[in-house]
Amino acid sequence: MTSCIIIDDEKYISLTLRQMIKTSLSGRLKVLEIVSSVSEGVAAIKKHHPDIVFLDIEMPGQNGFCLFEHFESIPFQVVFCTAHEDYAIEAIKVAAFDFLVKPVNLEDLVSLMDRYEKLGVSPGSNQARVNTLRSNTQSNTSIFNSIALPTRTGYQMEKIPNIVYCKAQESYCKVYMRGDFAYLVSRTLKQMEEILPADLFFRIHKSYLVNLNYVQTFKKAEGFIILQNGEELEVAHRRSDEFLKRLTRRV
Repeated sequence: MTSCIIIDDEKYISLTLRQMIKTSLSGRLKVLEIVSSVSEGVAAIKKHHPDIVFLDIEMPGQNGFCLFEHFESIPFQVVFCTAHEDYAIEAIKVAAFDFLVKPVNLEDLVSLMDRYEKLGVSPGSNQARVNTLRSNTQSNTSIFNSIALPTRTGYQMEKIPNIVYCKAQESYCKVYMRGDFAYLVSRTLKQMEEILPADLFFRIHKSYLVNLNYVQTFKKAEGFIILQNGEELEVAHRRSDEFLKRLTRRV
């Protein structure tokens, strides 16, 4: 059975989550310990070696991100818990970590468990995500520089400005990078649109999300753009006017 610990300074939240797990996931997930700080969490992890750690972000003393400073590798799945959809959650999304918004919804918890049982956890992949999270949260700006791209073999850490465009491919999408190479990513185009910064990327078509910095020419009448690498992408007619406004704002 999969094991977990809960690190949260709000006792009511921890007890509610434990009861939810006991009631609805009793045959799949077991809570080994509940603690209220990062330091106690480090001790609990080293003692129990859990598969999953439910980690609060805002706690007295050290926030949840500080947990990673105490481990050379992360052989467990981290699930961040927070009461607000804020900057921290955006950083977590970009780093491809799972998260739960308080109060925890049972459907979200079960969905998270389904993903864990399907994908498991890889210390190497975790480290790439940790590096991405650190890179973004330690920045002096609210603009994220890096993203962890979930591929079939793990997670690839790349610089967001180096993404040229994303193309829908059924339930996946293909991410085309500067330098003429691409990744098949296990996210939909809609999910990529939600994660990537809206001031930099624009959905020109149901199949394309493009980095505005790489647009060389917009043939509005013909309904397509030419990228700096010479590629041509279709622009949906209904998006044409808004796209032109976005381009001219950047000139």
